[in-house]
Amino acid sequence: MNSKVYKWCAVPQCKNTSIKTPKKVFVHVPNKKIIRDKWLKLARRNPNDVVSNSPLYFCEDHFDLPNDMENYMKHHLMGSVSQVRMKPGCMPHKFIYQPDRKTQTSDTTERPYIAKK
Repeated sequence: MNSKVYKWCAVPQCKNTSIKTPKKVFVHVPNKKIIRDKWLKLARRNPNDVVSNSPLYFCEDHFDLPNDMENYMKHHLMGSVSQVRMKPGCMPHKFIYQPDRKTQTSDTTERPYIAKK
């Protein structure tokens, strides 16, 4: 990814851009239709309103980078990486800029009343 490209977070109500917040990591929304549509729906965007091949980004505020990013340690130690690589199956799950919803779309903590097998 070219770090010189202007990037803006595609999550509604999130104001992060590569100009306003240049230190933030911007994650490229996958181009594969099924995954792209899931990401957009999680962010409360209509996938039909977005051109299918347009480059879209979500900022780091919508992820848990230490757990979601494959090359996080390199980014953390070096200050940047040439390409952000997210772990397979990673989905955005933090939507703090949308106050009418929970900050996470799914609860990843284990329910205490479910016994382990």
